[in-house]
Amino acid sequence: MNNTTKKILFGTVGAAGLFLASSASVNADTTHHVVKNDTVWDLSQKYGVSIQSIEQLNKINTDTHLIREGQTLTIPTTGKTAAKTATKTSQVTVKAGDTLWALAQKYGTTVEKLRQLNGLASDAYLIHVGDVIKVDGQVTTTTTTNAQATSTVSSEASQTSQAAATASSEANQTSQATSTASSEASQAASTSQAATPYVAANHVTYTVQAGDSLYTIAQKYGVTVDSLRQANTLGATLQVGQSLTVNDPTKNPQASVAASQAEQTPAQTTTTSQATQATQTTQAATTTNQVAQTTSQTTSQPAAQTQTQTSQASQTTQTSQQTQASQAQVATPSSYSVSALLSYAQTFTGVPYVLGGTTPAGFDCSGFTQYVFNHFGKNIGRTTYQQQYAGTKLAVSSAQPGDLLFWGAYGSAYHVGIYLGGSSYIAAPEPGESVSVKSFTYYQPSFAVHVN
Repeated sequence: MNNTTKKILFGTVGAAGLFLASSASVNADTTHHVVKNDTVWDLSQKYGVSIQSIEQLNKINTDTHLIREGQTLTIPTTGKTAAKTATKTSQVTVKAGDTLWALAQKYGTTVEKLRQLNGLASDAYLIHVGDVIKVDGQVTTTTTTNAQATSTVSSEASQTSQAAATASSEANQTSQATSTASSEASQAASTSQAATPYVAANHVTYTVQAGDSLYTIAQKYGVTVDSLRQANTLGATLQVGQSLTVNDPTKNPQASVAASQAEQTPAQTTTTSQATQATQTTQAATTTNQVAQTTSQTTSQPAAQTQTQTSQASQTTQTSQQTQASQAQVATPSSYSVSALLSYAQTFTGVPYVLGGTTPAGFDCSGFTQYVFNHFGKNIGRTTYQQQYAGTKLAVSSAQPGDLLFWGAYGSAYHVGIYLGGSSYIAAPEPGESVSVKSFTYYQPSFAVHVN
């Protein structure tokens, strides 16, 4: 009996000691020395804490999120965070400045989970002030431990714990099986859709030429980039010679070429007429010269002066006509091609979002726009704040392809992309996604900027 009691007491004291040791380690702050390619997002994932908590504790700029190589950061521990977290909130009312990403960070969930909970489209970003949004917050309670307290370990509690663990394991396996089945069904549906592109009754076929992009082809036929994607099974890039289906075109490029040629015909007629007039003038001048020469043989000096004046008038007429012809041939110099800029931007489709990223290894929103415009010799600045002042501010309705689109008030914009035309733009959206073409039908930009 005494041996049994000693064993129970020894086990209880040992468990209490382990609990106190773990509590002490939780309450200790962690320091991290920043190395190359570290971002606040990476550190939040590594240590299981929020981006906001790291930035508040280390006074990091919440607009740029920038950290330096060699910098020492204090990482808040989960134990410290637990003492401050509130009880679970099932739904919140949207306030001014709220975004899906900000709510996901605040309540410890993901943008995709918020979309699923609220029945939003998979590419939806727009939420309105006053909307009631369901969230999936975490309940964290603070437990006060008395180091001097003792507990009695009973076999019934142990059996209950084992039964609960078994039930949890079975539920886990069921959840995994359901998730696997759902994933396979989703992949099958996606494969089926990709294998059967939609072809309208009214369609034409176009062969890709050098320098073409989805945007330039869509503009040529008066359709959208999305309709081209739906009608064709496309890879990451277009190939010269590739055949594309264009559904329900509203423009005929061949008719446009014919109209252009028709416009050029009057100009050619005018040039021919001018040449004829020049010939007639020359002949008249020649005849006048001959008459003057004949007259000079029988007349005095005034006739010679008349000949000289006539010759000078002929030369003046010819010089004027040559000047007009020369001016008609002058070409207007062109700036860099907007279509080339848009085509170049779309080559980065699929590059992952990386907070603070400025290279094709990973972009954030302003890092992507900076990289594209730098390629064409345009320095628009690194951050969204700088880029909103890189040109002339415009209303979204006045934006042209190649202009920058901004979300947020002028002077405090928080997101940027490149306008493609219609309701389409390309951007590096947010953590967990990649560079892609989006529609702002559900995510309306606040203003546009034409880069000077």
